[in-house]
Order: sequence, then C-alpha cells, then structure tokens
Amino acid sequence: MDRQEQHSDITALAAPRNREGLPVVSLDQAHSPQKVLAHGDMVRAFAEGREVKPIHMRIGIMGACNMRCNFCNFHSKNEEQFYDLFSFKDLIPTPKAIRLMREFAANEGRAVTFCGSGECTIHPGYAEISRAGHEAGLRLGVITNGSRLGRPDIAAAVAATHTWVRIGLNAGTEATFNAITRDREQTFTSFLDTVGRLRGEATDPDFRIGFNYVITEQNHEEILDAARIARSAGAHYVRFEPEFYSALGHDTIDAVLPRISALLTEAEGLGTDGFEVSVPKLDRGPMDQVEEVEGDFEQCHYSRFVTAVGADGNLYPCPQVHLNSRYRIGNVLEEGYAEVLDGGPRAEWEASNPRRTDLCKSCFYRPQNELLELLKQGRIHLGEALDAYAVEVPRTLHADFV
Repeated sequence: MDRQEQHSDITALAAPRNREGLPVVSLDQAHSPQKVLAHGDMVRAFAEGREVKPIHMRIGIMGACNMRCNFCNFHSKNEEQFYDLFSFKDLIPTPKAIRLMREFAANEGRAVTFCGSGECTIHPGYAEISRAGHEAGLRLGVITNGSRLGRPDIAAAVAATHTWVRIGLNAGTEATFNAITRDREQTFTSFLDTVGRLRGEATDPDFRIGFNYVITEQNHEEILDAARIARSAGAHYVRFEPEFYSALGHDTIDAVLPRISALLTEAEGLGTDGFEVSVPKLDRGPMDQVEEVEGDFEQCHYSRFVTAVGADGNLYPCPQVHLNSRYRIGNVLEEGYAEVLDGGPRAEWEASNPRRTDLCKSCFYRPQNELLELLKQGRIHLGEALDAYAVEVPRTLHADFV
C-alpha cells in the first residue's frame, strides 16, 4: 500500500458519511475532522497514554442573545431536560474572562472559539476580551449571528485579533430570516457589506469568514438562494447543517430530506476555487433518551484536545454537552483553569461517569473519536498515518482549531 492509498483509508475512517440516497458529505477545509493529525507530537503522546492538555477552548461568555431563533436548542421545548444549567442571565465578567484567556494560554492553550448559548459579541467587554486573548498568543474565532459586526469597536477588534468568523445566515430572503430569528436590527441586509469589509481589513493572513446555515423545514427551500448570497458577499464558504435536537436527532426535517438533498447538490455546484460549499451529514441520530448507539468508539478522546467552558463558568468535556449537569466538571472561574483541568475535578468526573456509549449515544465529533481510538489501539499505525497526512495536507488551515 503506498502513502496515497494509506491516506485514502484514513480519510474514509475520519469522515462523516450520509446513508445511501443522500448527498456525499463534503466539508470545507476549515472544518476538516482530520486536523488532529496536524499535531503529531500531541497525538503520539495521546496514543502512548501520556497526558495531553486541550489546545482549543470553546467558550460561551454570556447566555443572553439579541435574537430568538426558532431552532435554537437553548430556547426549545425539545431541550428543556437536556440543557438544565442554561440561563440567559449568565455572563462571565470581563476581568474574569481575560484572566481565563491568560490561564488557558499559560497551560498550552492555542486557540479559542467564542460561541455558546448566547451571542458573544453583545458582551460589553467582547472587544477587550478579544484583544487580551490575542495578546496572550491565542488565535481566535467567533460563531455569531452577525448583528454586531458592523459596529466600529467590534469590527476593529475582530479585524485585528480574529483568525476566522462564522455568521449565521439561516435564510435566503430577509423575510424568512426575520421570521426565523425575530431580528429587529436589519442584520440580514448588512451581510453583503460586513463580509467584504472584514475580509479586507483583517490582519491575520489566514483570516476566513463564512456563513453557517441551519436547515429547517421552514427555510430549506432557500438553500440555493443562501449559497448565492454567500458567494456574492465574498464569503470563503457557506456551511450547511441540519436542525438537531439531542432527543430527536434530525427528525424535524426527515419528511423533506429528498428535497434538501437535491438543493444541496445544486448548491454545491456554485462552489469555486475561492468559495466552498459544505454539504453536511444529514442523518445523525438522537443523543439523549435513546438506546441505539452510533459510532465505533468506547470513550470520548476528543475532549483531550478540545474543551468547553459555559457562561456559568464551568468546564465541560465538549461544546455539544455544555450546560448539562451530567457533564459539569468544575468551575474554572472559582477554582482556576489549571486546578480544574489537572487537579481533582476532571479526574473525579471521568472516574464517576460511565463509558461514552452510555452517556452520549450519538456524537458530533464521531469521526475524530473513531480515528483517535484506532490510533490508540494500534489498529492504525501512527507513524504511517502522520506521514500520509503530511503528504496529502502539507499545511493545515487553522490547525489549532481542531
């Protein structure tokens, strides 16, 4: 087997797949699940059973949001039992957020994604927190509804400190956008100007800005319109993902999957060398209140590389499960990041919780976890995997955002 064939095998293992009859999953390069292979020394230490520290933190610095999207997990009756620790009143004060950025950087952290249950850019200290994180040596990204990106202080901070921005598009017309989000700030009409301006002013040579589109029964007919808007705005990509609830999976759009599949295939045809169209996994099953388990892995390994902090100040193993009391590890604002990570709280949580197959039935990071388990068990030779990846991907885009 030559290196190209070896990498093809790895790609097949580390890639999300749709069932027969649905489009082939085609992720943009910024969201490749194989990025973990760009960190050879870290993966080697992991495979040998040595301790590794997360290099990527996903953090929600506040619970409040200035929109009320009708597919939002944190305001849905479908998730009332799952996100039992969510509160729109939660907010990490600016000084504590800055201290956490510095603590994370001092403990081998490299990248931070601002996301979470609320809209991070409406935090009164967002610009100051971003500048402090950047000064600490962290690379920054933000998942945002885009409503504040036109404000001078936010725009200047993002352009000066961020590596990437992902904006919620979620419609192909302003009327549908407003109906879905209850936006009152004419955010949709600002997208065309915002994207081009930030792309032109950003200082990071690897800066990328794109759109995310949550597919629902209400907006699925506007998939193609949205792809056209994203390309016209000058975005690097548009990333589609299906509506998901932990107890329902993607059942809310099951009746219209054939139509969604056709539209995604057509939208993919709008891609160019400078504009990527990301086709998602459309059939992920429920995560909670079910017996069926998806994925060929026993433990969550991805949480060794990536961690999550909620607006409540607690550390969680994964952004998919943050603000759920079953997954709460310890409060990093009260106890300190290093103390929670390396001290008793994380070890105690891992010792007291069952296997992943009992706790998380499906997993958004299934490809990464399957690949890491195969490497740890020696079922894939680590050296060959790293060599093959290096040949195929000599430079990984946004590698620290694993």
